[in-house]
Amino acid sequence: MDQFYTTHRNQQESFPWYHQPYRVEPMKPSYAFTNSQYSSSRQTSFHKSIINKDPKTISNSELANLLDHHPKELKKMRRKNPQQQLPILMDFLLTVCRVPKSTLLSVAQHNFFSSLQAPFSDLLQRWCRSSSLTDDEISMFRSIVKLIKRFNKATDAVELLPSWLLDSTFLNTIANCLTNIGTSKNFLNDKNNRLLKYFTRLIEIYTYYQECLNDENDSDKDTLVLLLDPILQCLTSSQYINTFTNLSQDKKSMTNIEKFFLLKCPSFLISYNGSRLEQIMEKLLSTMLPQYAGLLDKVVPSAHNWKRSMIRSVQYLLKTINHGANQFQINAKLVKKHLPLIDHVLTLLDEPIFYNNLQETLSNPETVFVDTASSFLVDMTSEPTILAEINRSHMTPAFLRLTSCEYEPLVRNVHTLIAYTTREEDIKEMRNPGQLLETIMKSLKTTLDQPMEDRSDQEKLFETLKGLVQHDQMKDEIIKQNAIPFLLECTNKLDDKAQILAFEILWSLTFREEGALALRSNRNFLNKIQTISKDSNSEPLKKAVDGLVWKLVREPESLERLAKRQAEEQNAANNMVETITEVIIDSTGQKQLVTRRVSSVAPDERIFQYDMMISYCHADKDLIYKINQYLVDQGFKIWIDLNNMYGPAMNAMADAVENSEFVIMCMSDSYKRSTYCQAEAEYAFNCKRRLLPLIVREGYRPDGWLGFMIGSRIYVDFGRFDFNTACEKLMTEIKHQRKQPLPSKPVTISQQEKPTEIISNKLEIVTTTHDHNALSMYTDRKSTSNFIRKYVNEWEESDVLDFLFTEHLNELMPICKTMDGQALIQLYGMCKSQSGQTFILLNDELKSTYNTKLSITVYTRFLSAMEQKLAASPLTPYLILSELPGNTGTTTSQEYISYAPRTSMINQASLQYQSYADQPYDLTFTSNTSSQQLLRALEYHDPNLKKLISF
Repeated sequence: MDQFYTTHRNQQESFPWYHQPYRVEPMKPSYAFTNSQYSSSRQTSFHKSIINKDPKTISNSELANLLDHHPKELKKMRRKNPQQQLPILMDFLLTVCRVPKSTLLSVAQHNFFSSLQAPFSDLLQRWCRSSSLTDDEISMFRSIVKLIKRFNKATDAVELLPSWLLDSTFLNTIANCLTNIGTSKNFLNDKNNRLLKYFTRLIEIYTYYQECLNDENDSDKDTLVLLLDPILQCLTSSQYINTFTNLSQDKKSMTNIEKFFLLKCPSFLISYNGSRLEQIMEKLLSTMLPQYAGLLDKVVPSAHNWKRSMIRSVQYLLKTINHGANQFQINAKLVKKHLPLIDHVLTLLDEPIFYNNLQETLSNPETVFVDTASSFLVDMTSEPTILAEINRSHMTPAFLRLTSCEYEPLVRNVHTLIAYTTREEDIKEMRNPGQLLETIMKSLKTTLDQPMEDRSDQEKLFETLKGLVQHDQMKDEIIKQNAIPFLLECTNKLDDKAQILAFEILWSLTFREEGALALRSNRNFLNKIQTISKDSNSEPLKKAVDGLVWKLVREPESLERLAKRQAEEQNAANNMVETITEVIIDSTGQKQLVTRRVSSVAPDERIFQYDMMISYCHADKDLIYKINQYLVDQGFKIWIDLNNMYGPAMNAMADAVENSEFVIMCMSDSYKRSTYCQAEAEYAFNCKRRLLPLIVREGYRPDGWLGFMIGSRIYVDFGRFDFNTACEKLMTEIKHQRKQPLPSKPVTISQQEKPTEIISNKLEIVTTTHDHNALSMYTDRKSTSNFIRKYVNEWEESDVLDFLFTEHLNELMPICKTMDGQALIQLYGMCKSQSGQTFILLNDELKSTYNTKLSITVYTRFLSAMEQKLAASPLTPYLILSELPGNTGTTTSQEYISYAPRTSMINQASLQYQSYADQPYDLTFTSNTSSQQLLRALEYHDPNLKKLISF
């Protein structure tokens, strides 16, 4: 056939197979070969043997014989009747297409199929040059593509396809056609409609071939790389945008042009997993993400009217964006700059047309679309900004609704989304969160008992469980359902990523007392993890296991050692206190015997190796490194893990916490989900370090274990303020905390030497020498009633003590002995806004200084008495500013404070926080006083505050 092709090409360049065009109508697949479209007068005996033969009955040997004789018959025909060469060739090709698969594969390596390369390549080149072909040429094109596709369907063995399909010269010819289609409208007119249809089928064949390469680990996945850039050119062309824009939303079927641009080109790209994938995706998404967002802006509002064509087009758009996202971060990093895309996908998942039409298999476009969209979101959650966007959308109810679908892979995706985006309050509102956990555990047990070549489903289930276990309620459910033995079994049966995830889940459970107790009591497990921590060569496994060793073994030892050291330091300080007795003359002129307890050395002020340790999640590193550099520039000594060396470095973390004055907690969704970060934060909390919480992701609000740990502490929101402003607020908070003493150390003092207060040589406390306990001087006092006739903010120190004595709040008198009325209102404000934390602080001070306890009864009676006193007179001038739960704070509300300016006549002012996202003001002050009086009161707190207030 090669000789035939060459000879006739020389004779007539315009058409290589025959001299005069002969129109051949395209043959339908069901066409009966016994009814030839050619007259018998024009049929050769060879031709008759083809068209009168039922292709399904042709044997292997018969087909081989036909392939041997066909080139010879074409040569004879060239001499006798050149007109019939093309019809005979096409009839022959269509006959071969219809033989049984096994028969076709038996001759797959026959030279006849190689001879098709030259005429097929010539057709493609002719199309590139003239942007059109005749009907006869198109029919020939169709016949060859049909034969190749028949090979494609007959076997999964790609090596049986004609080898010339992968020839670089031939691939370059196809690449030129792709480029022309993407850049010229001449290839998209009506006369090219049929040809584009058959060319699209050729691209489908290459897509299938490329998918087969992905399944063979030792294959060259860059075999078809020559087609990659031209495909990319089509996907980034104006032709793509115009085709999508003009697609009718209520059409069920697509035109050939729509199929090519919206389905087949994306399919080819999605089938590629070679060495250039990351580079190609960055190039594509950098160009097209703004375009994709614009396209979805137009079509998503009318999603309820979508038919199959639009559903599939958006589905392939999402698959294109998501391709490679499970391997590389570039997809999510680029998508985070176009968050409306995420909002559109969430809107579509909450659309009834989709969730009402889900089926058990991928048998309808709605189920396929939801599966694609949920998988897209799962891969995008690796980017913290996108995860925060999903969290702000409060999609948990919509995700829970999708779990009713019976298609398991889709449900697994949805479970993963629930695990990573559900808030603590969402779990509390679930009717049966235990059922969700039970479903996941059941699926895990099923996969554990089955041999699996592909572990991706199993790993996804463990990822989901790891996400859920960040919530304390889910930890409790795991313990309640007695799932710990199963998880221990998993660590023995699994390997690689699934095993690491199982260890990380167990690590999370150690933060619940019952979980830690169950694991700590398992001696075999303790020995196992300590051995792995010591001997394993897998760094990820060592990280997970070393966290378990830390929580179960090393942390209790470290805390015990730390407490012992603090007790020794305190005892040493106690031994350095001297008691001096002397006579003084009091304010009445009488002599009185007093004692002074004075430290014989300079005050024992703790010197730390580091000013601050920064506890953060590596996902937030960009902002954290900026904060670190800012603090270093301010002269602070900082400990920070810049190399993400957690896991084996748990001991280094513990040393850093113990030797740092402050621990900065950089809070985000990623931080809360990180078991390592939780271990860091809890150790800092248990070591009683000064905690500085920062919000490092816009819109994040701490809840769960993190919300409990920071309590009512003031935090700086780097997500809300610009960087410089947030840093200024951080510096203010550092200075504020340094004015406060570090948490008291345990003190053990004998009864004979029990002091009223341990003091330094910079401060002296004078007490009368009575053979009473430390509170005797307050319980023996004689109270007056002068405080009743004064406003609270006008009380002097003696009035405060009289008030406490009258209300039988003697235990608070030592703490309040130097307070005036304004200071007492400050204390009351702290109690109201930070009730639990203030109680702990007061109790610690009483225990360490006066060796007595503050009962909860006295504490609550103090709050009640102050509330009644402040409300007793409508003329009582005070202003209480307190931050409501969830408030991030502003210039005026970041401190939990109460003020009572003497110059104001404010009966009562209340503050209410309003979400700055949808409200014009951050704070609302309500008062029955005049505006000027309120301004004077606020200006007393902050002279600059007046500039920020409008009426």
